[in-house]
Amino acid sequence: MPEIRLDSARIERIVSQTLRDEAGLSPLKANQLAAQICIRLSASMAAPTNPHLSGYRIIRSTPPFDGTFRKAVSAKIADVNDAVARELWELVYERGQDLPPAIADTPSWLK
Repeated sequence: MPEIRLDSARIERIVSQTLRDEAGLSPLKANQLAAQICIRLSASMAAPTNPHLSGYRIIRSTPPFDGTFRKAVSAKIADVNDAVARELWELVYERGQDLPPAIADTPSWLK
């Protein structure tokens, strides 16, 4: 079966138009049903298809400035200063993983 790739707004318009034309639904009801259908289609997709967040990481490249990371590390390791906390944070950051491609849909304001 061939794969069809369309953005959700276009699918919603097509479905809404079909519901109005073929099923004789009012525009309001057709739009509501089309939106629900698109939500279900998006939820059933195996993997996101838009790589908008690729290359980003879940953590920052620097430790928090409020000292919470240093305090948490110092609770585990004796004599930890800011330099040691920074080195440890770099170790954590270097081993972090990039977010999977398109973990989130494109915000509507970017379309």
